[in-house]
Amino acid sequence: MVQLYYYERRGDCCRKILQHDGYPSRVLLFPYEGWARPAVTSYWLIKRPWWGGRRCRVVEVRGMHKYKAKGKMKSLGTGAMLITGTFKDRADPDFQLVLSSDVTDADFELGYCMTGVVERGSKKDGRMEVSHFAMIKRKGY
Repeated sequence: MVQLYYYERRGDCCRKILQHDGYPSRVLLFPYEGWARPAVTSYWLIKRPWWGGRRCRVVEVRGMHKYKAKGKMKSLGTGAMLITGTFKDRADPDFQLVLSSDVTDADFELGYCMTGVVERGSKKDGRMEVSHFAMIKRKGY
C-alpha cells in the first residue's frame, strides 16, 4: 500500500488528518447538480492555527479573487467534522462544510482522504442548501 497512513486512518478524526497533511489544506469544490445558481470553479483553503485550536480561516479562491472567512471547527464523532462560518458582503454569506474521513474505496483510489458537502445560504433567513461536493486530496497527489 502506497500511503498506509491514510488507509489506516479512514474513519478516524479529521483533525489528525488535517494536521498530517500540512498547512494549509486545499478543499476542491465540485458543483452540486441541484444548485440553481451558476457555480464558478473555485477551491477553499483551510488554514489552522499552529496551536491547533477550534478556529480556522477559510479562504475561497475564485481565479484571481480571494474571499476570507473565519470558521469554527467541530468534531461530529465517527470521523466527521463540521466547519461553519460567514463570508462578509456576499449574497449567501453563511456556509457549513461537513467533511468525513470515511471515504469509499473508489474515492480513496482517486487520491482523496476526506469527502463531504458544502451548504451555502443565510442562517438569518433560515435557508441553507447543498451547493458543492467537497474533496481533500492526500499529500502527494
